[in-house]
Amino acid sequence: MLYRLFTSLRLTIALLLGLALISIAGTVVPVEANRFEPFFQTPWYRLLLILLALNLAACTWKTFWRNLDDHRRFAAQVKGRVHSAQIKCSGTVGALQAEMKRAGFKLRGIDGGLVASRKRPGRWGSTIVHFSLLTILFGGILSEFGFVGTLILPVGEKSSTYFNWDYEVDLPLDFTVQLDDFAIVYYPIDVRVGLYAPKTRELLAEIVTREGEIVPLPLAGLAARVVRFEPFDQTLYLDILRHGERIGSYRTPSAKERESLANPLDSELLIRLTGFKDPIDKQYQSRVSILEGGEVVSSGVIEVNRPLVHRGVAIYQTAFNQDEFGFWYSGFQLSSDPGESLVWVGTILLMAGLCCAFALRYRVVAIIDDQSGLWLLPLTGFGDRRGEQLLAQFQQVDRQDPVQQTGV
Repeated sequence: MLYRLFTSLRLTIALLLGLALISIAGTVVPVEANRFEPFFQTPWYRLLLILLALNLAACTWKTFWRNLDDHRRFAAQVKGRVHSAQIKCSGTVGALQAEMKRAGFKLRGIDGGLVASRKRPGRWGSTIVHFSLLTILFGGILSEFGFVGTLILPVGEKSSTYFNWDYEVDLPLDFTVQLDDFAIVYYPIDVRVGLYAPKTRELLAEIVTREGEIVPLPLAGLAARVVRFEPFDQTLYLDILRHGERIGSYRTPSAKERESLANPLDSELLIRLTGFKDPIDKQYQSRVSILEGGEVVSSGVIEVNRPLVHRGVAIYQTAFNQDEFGFWYSGFQLSSDPGESLVWVGTILLMAGLCCAFALRYRVVAIIDDQSGLWLLPLTGFGDRRGEQLLAQFQQVDRQDPVQQTGV
């Protein structure tokens, strides 16, 4: 009785409608502080999910054994065949078999005839779909044992705790996260550079350039390669070249620094930033080390949508800023989802199952050769136009067996 109840299509529809109505209400009804516990984390909502899981499990079990039992059931249908369902075939058994093989059918003997079938994976499509949904549900259950938290670290600092937003407390990690460095990667920025005489401060030349370019200097054999530009500090970093060979570096004073002869070249030439285009951020990079027992066990660069994963915990870049002293810090989101891999596997299985169910039409027909003649008995998959065309094709095979024609 329970097995029949849980394999009922009516139960499936009722459960899906109930979950859909609750989901709609949980989406449109205003809730306090965007907390959705009154809908999606209540016992009765989870009870519907458990009932749906039992319904899917029972249906999966039913279709699994139905598919394995196909041969026996088709043999029983042939034994108890109804005469009106049979189609008279004009050809010979050998010719009919050859034609079916050319059409992609595989033949298998049964008591009283043969069974021809093709695209059997299509038979398993619905079973795979049921199993994939179960896998996704189980992955969702495992996700309940994960966590989501945040961590803010200045450059050079480390932490072995994170803030858990579910409990609103700091909780320990199984490892330590250390922020080694932070950098913003920009799209190439056009900068305007002024070249001045150090004693008179006369403007000798003004050049517009960008990272990676080489600009000539008004000194014999010298040029400068733009290494990078820091918009926050408004500082330009250069390599000084003599006949193409690097002989030193140069850094223009930042907006907060006073003029000084900090660069060896300043005694001969002053290079100053006079303007730049608004920078456009390309990526944010946090260089992070993972420590266990005081030793670095892993390291990498965390970027937006490119987390660092350690012990099943994904560390995402979510924020950054500078403090009042100009030191960088990064904000991270830490996420542990034990069911994520199962959800992905279930999603892939779902797509595969749908492809099998809709792209591969499972067709089975029996060949019966008795005293009354040669008959075709469609068993499944011949209710469409293509199925009717195949049956008509099989009815009109040559009376002469192709094997006999070749003299073999």
